[in-house]
Amino acid sequence: MKLMKRLFLGLCVLCLAFVVTACPAGAEGEAGSIFRVTQAIMPRWDPAVGSDYASGLVLINVYDSLVFPTPDGGVRPWVAESWNISEDGLIWDFKIREDIVFHSGNRLTAQDVVYSMQRLLGIGEGFAFLFYSYVDSIEATGDYSVRLRCKTPYGPLLNSLVRFYVVDRKLLEQHYAAAGDYGDKGDWGRAYLLEHDAGSGPWTIDGVSTNISVSGSIFRGYWAGFEAGVPEKFIVYASNEAVRVKTMMSRQELECADHYQTTENIQSMLDADNTLKLAHNYTGGGLNLWLNNQKAPVDDPKIREALGYLIDYATLCSKILPDSIQKKSIVSSNALGYKEVFSFSMDFEKAKQAVAGSRYADRIGTLPIELVWNSESADREKVALMIQATASQIGLNVSIVELPWSTIVSNSARVETSPMTAMVSVTPPTSDSASQFVSQLRTKTSGTWENMNWVNDPALDEMIDKALATVDIAKRAVAYSEIQEYCAKRFTFIPLTETPERLVYQASYVDLAPKIGLQGFSFYLRDVRVYPDRRKK
Repeated sequence: MKLMKRLFLGLCVLCLAFVVTACPAGAEGEAGSIFRVTQAIMPRWDPAVGSDYASGLVLINVYDSLVFPTPDGGVRPWVAESWNISEDGLIWDFKIREDIVFHSGNRLTAQDVVYSMQRLLGIGEGFAFLFYSYVDSIEATGDYSVRLRCKTPYGPLLNSLVRFYVVDRKLLEQHYAAAGDYGDKGDWGRAYLLEHDAGSGPWTIDGVSTNISVSGSIFRGYWAGFEAGVPEKFIVYASNEAVRVKTMMSRQELECADHYQTTENIQSMLDADNTLKLAHNYTGGGLNLWLNNQKAPVDDPKIREALGYLIDYATLCSKILPDSIQKKSIVSSNALGYKEVFSFSMDFEKAKQAVAGSRYADRIGTLPIELVWNSESADREKVALMIQATASQIGLNVSIVELPWSTIVSNSARVETSPMTAMVSVTPPTSDSASQFVSQLRTKTSGTWENMNWVNDPALDEMIDKALATVDIAKRAVAYSEIQEYCAKRFTFIPLTETPERLVYQASYVDLAPKIGLQGFSFYLRDVRVYPDRRKK
């Protein structure tokens, strides 16, 4: 009898273990308040490394920025509670809040702000492109005061600082790996931040499954506090495969699907269960046709122009990417200085005329035009097939190449390996057009996923530099308009759509009402509400 009891007890333990291990990641939070969302790739939450959408989603929730974006495109005090600028626009003095504590328990001081900028510029990745050409020096002028000196006046500085995240200096200095690329700083804590965070934000990283998911829990000591209903925990899954997303949404194992889901999958989720609804956030993000300006035949502006006339924009905006509008500039319509400079429509005659005026007119049919789309965004295959079909009608030989996003990013590092043409979705990191000019057009930033255009135009670089040095907002807006006109005449790339983030979410127990139209802020969790008691049983 004792043996039977032992066997029964052992069987119970084994069954319990199976149930625990069989549950999907995050299931332990189902009885509480949890927000789970999918993304196409694994986020990188090191503030000196990550800048893509998935990374931005985590960064805004785990770290505090020096200033915080507002819904109207401005900024408000955050880590910096006030600031002053010198008359010549070169010196910025910031007063730092004295009540902020990092997740480690260390107090945030001016030294952390200085260290964070030095680390960002020293590593030179992530959002460093917003600062490294302009920041000359940064120093602590007191325990809670910082002076930032610019090399030249930098008009968009305040807007750019919404992407400057403050890290815990003392914590990272304790976790330098000896082997690294940064001299006596070793790896500058990069390895440590693959599994931990060094932030002071409202949530803290508490679990990482490499290339699968990252999770975080609410930071009770957060200086700015919380309103009722915010989620206790979050999980970001680094996979957005359509069937998996639909299944998890139907089982309430996700609170929200990513905005990369196809139109068909979105509609099928909405039809399957009327408790699922669709939220929109207009971020200025959208789809572009990146053109490698150094690769034949798209090194010829006439060939680039022809491609712009081979796209059925009406079908693209209404059927393939619903709720979109045709993008008519190289920057988004909600950005400072926006000006409509493109008037493309599907027009075979204009496309033929452009090809005829190119230096490849007599042999264009023998020169393949490679069009790359990333496999994590299935809707883009439809766009690629559309372009291939229309191009064939005027004798252009377009070949379609499907690649995972990680490969596209890797290939973008060199002009020789960057795609000849590629469809890339970009959501502006700030509300100032400068961030888009710098990240997508400036020669110094070539070789990233955002800048595979390889324009390499000294005159354009000079125009961008002069515009950024203009502190007066009205004058800077005029300069931005001139840059757009200059690029439109050269067809540096072809803008396709401005597309809202279309987010299927669990409306029965989640309130998802994005307030800020910037990259990642659809998922700023202090604005999200989750009510577990409303979940269907």
